[in-house]
Amino acid sequence: MAQQPNIELTRGDLPRSELAPRAAAWLQDRPGEITAPDQVEWGGAFGRPGPDTGWALKLVRSADFDRGERPTVIEQIVASVAGARAARNGRGPASEDVEVALTLLGLRAEGLPQEVVASLAEVRDEAIDHSAHERDKGRSFIQSVPMDQLMAKPRDLVRMLAG
Repeated sequence: MAQQPNIELTRGDLPRSELAPRAAAWLQDRPGEITAPDQVEWGGAFGRPGPDTGWALKLVRSADFDRGERPTVIEQIVASVAGARAARNGRGPASEDVEVALTLLGLRAEGLPQEVVASLAEVRDEAIDHSAHERDKGRSFIQSVPMDQLMAKPRDLVRMLAG
């Protein structure tokens, strides 16, 4: 569009020679304000949020295992364990997380001695009974599992539990 003859252009109206705009005049001045991703607190009371932990529930529902008398509760516990493992790795849940959760709860007994399966079944029953008092089903069970077992690959976990 052409310039109207009765309007004078100032220097600010002319095109700029540089492409990038000037730096922002805003400065962070409030205490505790998060301005970078590495300032976000992780662990402890803040937890370890992971992407789309609801996907674990879909994976659990498609997995083949004995759900027992309280199928909804056991699915929620398995999904919580799988979600915790995935979040600890900083990613979304995968089928390997569900396999580890099923093994820790004694629902995948392949390669495990009978006495280990029996002790895992006792722990699972305690987790199911205690879940009535938990908002996040399986939270106390996750806290009782050693980190090296939670983070192990399924094959390595079977070896750890059998040994």
